[in-house]
Amino acid sequence: MRLAGRSVVVTGGGNGIGRALALRFAAAGARGVTVADLDPDWARRAAERIEAAGTPALGVGCDVGDPAAVDRLVDAAEAAFGPVDVFCSNAGYSDLAPADLSQSVEAWRSIMDVNLLAHVWAARRVVPSMVERGDGYLLQTISSAALITGPSAPGYTASKHGALGFAEWLTLNHGHEGVRVTCLCPNAVYTGMFGRDPDDDSALPEAGSLGELLTPEQVADTTVAAMEGAEPFLVLPHRRVGESFLRKATDYDAWLDRTRGRLQRMRATG
Repeated sequence: MRLAGRSVVVTGGGNGIGRALALRFAAAGARGVTVADLDPDWARRAAERIEAAGTPALGVGCDVGDPAAVDRLVDAAEAAFGPVDVFCSNAGYSDLAPADLSQSVEAWRSIMDVNLLAHVWAARRVVPSMVERGDGYLLQTISSAALITGPSAPGYTASKHGALGFAEWLTLNHGHEGVRVTCLCPNAVYTGMFGRDPDDDSALPEAGSLGELLTPEQVADTTVAAMEGAEPFLVLPHRRVGESFLRKATDYDAWLDRTRGRLQRMRATG
């Protein structure tokens, strides 16, 4: 995949990994970058930064959990820059009930809408035209939680596992038609979840029990290099994620026992 001359859409692109990806796509020569975010001001600010560097960009407010809003986003991107060549489903968030099942039905449905079904709505909208052209790329920011369940909350964990399964379905059923799929599955990244301001470029804090902490910019560089190289299905910026995933596949029960003990120790120490 060569990003030069391509039209790219990035959801959740107003800050964090999404903004870093949008900026990196622009630097790689995209003909136009559409930045979508639930906060339209963040989307516009990111688009203005991209345009200031010389790449045409559009900032759009979008709730990716709403299929009609996703349709409007793609309509806007196509009107501005032509057919969408790369759709990066990056938007996501975590529920706030890490150790129990007490959150409301509405909370469960909301996180499924954003973390799982948003990938479906995007694919439903752009895959048919990609198949017709015989070319297209779906980059899906998921999470290491889709591969190695850990301290993440229950809704986050379930939705990310579902998103990975849907991505597998896409590549199995449309890969032979020119639709490439890559899942970005990072672990700890220094974003707003760790208190980083969207415009902060300061040094990394200590990651503590989460291990290696990367910047969004490091994750974006790794992802684009993979897309323009081997186009793997999985991009794992944190090496330990792949190592743990391999241990899990080799001995599932032993991995569950070790992880259960680690979570108990983490909770005991706060």
